[in-house]
Amino acid sequence: MRQQWLVGLVVLLLGAGHAFAQAPGVPGGDYSVPLGSEARNGRLVFQTADGSFRWWFDARIQVDAAFYFNSKNPMSDGTVFRRLTYAMKTVLWKNWETELDVDFAEAVLDLRDMWVKYRVPGTHLSLQAGNFKEPFGLERLTSSRLLTFLERASVSNAFPLGRRMGAAARYWTRYGQITGAIIGHEAGTRIDKGTRDEGYSTNLRLTLAPMNRYGRNLHLGAAFAYKIPDAVSDLPENAIEINARHETYVSDPKLLHTGDIRDVNYYLRYGSELMAVYGPLFLQAEAMWTTVERWYNKPQVDLKGGYAFVSWMVTGETREYYVDDGEPGPVEAPKHAWGALELAARASFLDLNDLGAGIHGGSSKQLMLGMNYYPNQSIKLQFNYSVVDLDEYATRKGNLLGNDDHWFVQFRVQATF
Repeated sequence: MRQQWLVGLVVLLLGAGHAFAQAPGVPGGDYSVPLGSEARNGRLVFQTADGSFRWWFDARIQVDAAFYFNSKNPMSDGTVFRRLTYAMKTVLWKNWETELDVDFAEAVLDLRDMWVKYRVPGTHLSLQAGNFKEPFGLERLTSSRLLTFLERASVSNAFPLGRRMGAAARYWTRYGQITGAIIGHEAGTRIDKGTRDEGYSTNLRLTLAPMNRYGRNLHLGAAFAYKIPDAVSDLPENAIEINARHETYVSDPKLLHTGDIRDVNYYLRYGSELMAVYGPLFLQAEAMWTTVERWYNKPQVDLKGGYAFVSWMVTGETREYYVDDGEPGPVEAPKHAWGALELAARASFLDLNDLGAGIHGGSSKQLMLGMNYYPNQSIKLQFNYSVVDLDEYATRKGNLLGNDDHWFVQFRVQATF
């Protein structure tokens, strides 16, 4: 009986081996090359020996806490997972790139970067399609893991649209880049029962780097976008709304809110950018405007905002600059075994009022101080203190009290891997 069992096991294994031998291989034919792996700046990277393929993971944990003082409206102290992201990035056949990025924060699946890109061989031209950030707003385009403060300035929340479905083309040199795009709806948006066409925008962003060497960078930029209203179920036809949080997220009432701006034909957005790196010093500033053109001789709506900040790496580190993206990169590895320390200050304003056009969205002036500690290139601890000055129209469409001047502190523990 034991011999029969052994013979049966051998026959089973041989049969399974024959079945696997006859089974189709991995799609792609017989092409195969050795695969290596290594840790690069705290990330796991896999790459084939000939460089044709590369895969790496980009995960992020951001744990935030905030406390609010002297506010007229209820604002909840507390904690939140600001982001829990997981992304896989690839290079395929040398010239193709993809990214698949999702966020699980607050137990809600959020589709982030989901795109395919082709880099034309022998040129500095790339073509991209999928879900990605529209080319508008330097701070909005900067990855959340690289932000100097916990939250972007209010104007960067109000005017740039962030991630949308679309297609883009980019050309770059060592002295700058230009990107053109056609951008549609947010991923997952359903058009209003098929009766209305999807809204879209056409975007153009130009950046120049007249000074571009490591630790010495000067960046100048301008962006323009023409946008028609989205077709979404929560707004009337040909209507838009513009709103923004006041640079905090744990309590998020979005006091700055225009309400519905109706009978919109189209609206134009303009942006200007300035950024400089000089060793441990980092300067960044933007100004943005939105002009809304309406039907039936209704008055044009004009809204505006801007910010400026400066940071100083007390421990002497500088940071990268990506000229092909026209964006700042990460702070370099700490020079000291105990880590690196950064101090920063930002002033910002946002004006969502156009009283002559009947728009009372509120305005804000805000000062924020920040301190960042980098034990290494994967961990960042952040602290912000902010004073907020809001006008009488900052009432979230009349649902809250205006003139709610207050202050708050907020904290973040961030890990990227």
